[in-house]
Amino acid sequence: MPNIQLNSGVFGWMMLISLFSCTKENTPEKPLLPDPTDESRYDFINQEEVFGFYNQSRYSYCPSLVKELDGNVHLFFCGNPEQLVMVDHIYHIQIHPDGTQTLPESVVQPGPSGSWDDHHICDPSVIGGSFRMGGNTYKYAMFYLTNQYDVYYNEVGVAFSNDLSAGQWVKYPQQLLKKTWAHEGDEQLPNGGKSWGVGQPSAVSLDQKGEVLLTYTVGDKNGTRIEWVRLNLTDMDTYEPIPSTRMVDNGLVNIDYTGRDYTCNSDFAIDPEENVIVMVRPVQPHPTTYPAYLNQSLEVNYMPLDDFLSSSGKWEVMVRIAPYLTGFARNHNAGLERDPYGVLENWKAPVVYYTVSKEAPDVTPSATSHAEWTYHIWRGEVIKQ
Repeated sequence: MPNIQLNSGVFGWMMLISLFSCTKENTPEKPLLPDPTDESRYDFINQEEVFGFYNQSRYSYCPSLVKELDGNVHLFFCGNPEQLVMVDHIYHIQIHPDGTQTLPESVVQPGPSGSWDDHHICDPSVIGGSFRMGGNTYKYAMFYLTNQYDVYYNEVGVAFSNDLSAGQWVKYPQQLLKKTWAHEGDEQLPNGGKSWGVGQPSAVSLDQKGEVLLTYTVGDKNGTRIEWVRLNLTDMDTYEPIPSTRMVDNGLVNIDYTGRDYTCNSDFAIDPEENVIVMVRPVQPHPTTYPAYLNQSLEVNYMPLDDFLSSSGKWEVMVRIAPYLTGFARNHNAGLERDPYGVLENWKAPVVYYTVSKEAPDVTPSATSHAEWTYHIWRGEVIKQ
């Protein structure tokens, strides 16, 4: 039997994306519960398979979508190029209006050994605009999570291209967003663990040029949360990071509707004309059966964009994407179908791409039976009842 390669925390990193980035915080305040009629106002329909490395010891997850005016959809996602080896690359396929697809191609890979991004490249988020770097102007930016072999934490990088179907994107040579602590190496936590860092970015364009609203997960001594920044990436040669803002989480409730939820690993899209931001997020906590590092359910929420940017207001719920709706035990790592600038075609009827997984006893944490090999990408439509 082949030996699965789990060196230098590879398998642990896979768990980090879905688990340790979402370590529970203390939230003693009384939760703001959603209207109990909200969830019944929407349904999740027309679920269908989109992509998977079927009958292989490979995974596909963390979809990021760009839909062009002609109906072509560009799907970027995380995948492992070598069977049984859990090292992430970012892949691309193009889905034509007739449903046919191009072959999957690795378009962004880890850097050379010893570099700050030499381990994993994952969690893509792609938007259009005008971005200048090194004397060249690019039409598209891809934000991603990355990390090193010799540390535990993650950071955020960005790469550029003039073609959504490009076989290779040009990386910005350093971190766009660095870990939140100043000292070198990992940050130790009181419980004996290590801080997760920053990652899982989601970007929308605010001006169809270089102004970007970038949200991302933070995991450090201050807990797990989503933060956001408004960045000007018009000229990357003069780029300087700026302080971030913690995302408002009023209205988010846990899996049992018994208390306030925390969140991470979420994708966002906007409707600037209607002043709305939409989020698809994992619902906590995780189940206790294998794979216990994946969420059972996702939730689609919305609020006024102005409230989001002023750290006020309350998230409203559209629908929970739960096992009874999808037929899968785990539903996780989702993305919203958006135009090149992160705008929804119809915010009241978002299209959600999500990752599915089987659970024990159908999968086990060993060799060719890992749950990861059942990570496939599906899509569905949220509609008002």
